[in-house]
Amino acid sequence: MYDKSVADVAFLRGDYALAAEMYLDGARSGDAQASFNYGYCLWRGKGIEYNPKEAKSFFAYASETEGGEACYNIAMLYMHGEGVVRDYKRCCEYMLRSATLGCIEAQLYLGMAYTSGCIFEPDVVGISMIPAHTPEYLSDVPMLDGFVPDFELDEELRYSAIRQNATAAFEWFKTAARHDPTYVEELSAKGKYLYARCFVDGLGTDFDREKSARLMLAAERAGSPEAAAYVIENGITPDMLTHKAKMLLK
Repeated sequence: MYDKSVADVAFLRGDYALAAEMYLDGARSGDAQASFNYGYCLWRGKGIEYNPKEAKSFFAYASETEGGEACYNIAMLYMHGEGVVRDYKRCCEYMLRSATLGCIEAQLYLGMAYTSGCIFEPDVVGISMIPAHTPEYLSDVPMLDGFVPDFELDEELRYSAIRQNATAAFEWFKTAARHDPTYVEELSAKGKYLYARCFVDGLGTDFDREKSARLMLAAERAGSPEAAAYVIENGITPDMLTHKAKMLLK
């Protein structure tokens, strides 16, 4: 019988073949989490031959589970053309589904994508769930060679897949700022900083000096190095806030 904790321990100790076999057993019994993890093994070639096309089918089975990690990984498959035809619009569709299901990586990505009006290469190129939500950063994961036969066409497709929308960017940054920081403290702090920046820059909302200062202090306290630098550079202190704002900061 499939036991997630036993499979996770096997994976973490480097016995990928056994872990993949156990995740497959779980997936066959209808366990969405096991399906996700087996898809991950296929995607990263852990204990089984690299097969992104088959990985997508296993991610798809888990695509409506709370958290949105499966949809995020499918978005990455479409972004990089792994196992599927590269398709930035489909990437955006899955990113939206992922963000709606609660994935903070997708929420932050969409905030930036709506700000720039472009499907760009993200820092987080995948998400693992072994044993829990873990973002995979660009520097840690081997990528495809990135060769694009027609760079200008690719650039056009990236910009045509999404339109600038300051209001949407603001809403996704706000959602990310309010995300539960469990497992993703660094990303939660980043969300708080970017949400504060919206009130600094008037992005999707009105410029608000005091609110931006309060939110920036909250982002600094959450661990954002960008917020800490902003606070120092602009000489922001809690004493500058009104009593009401100080109470909100607490």
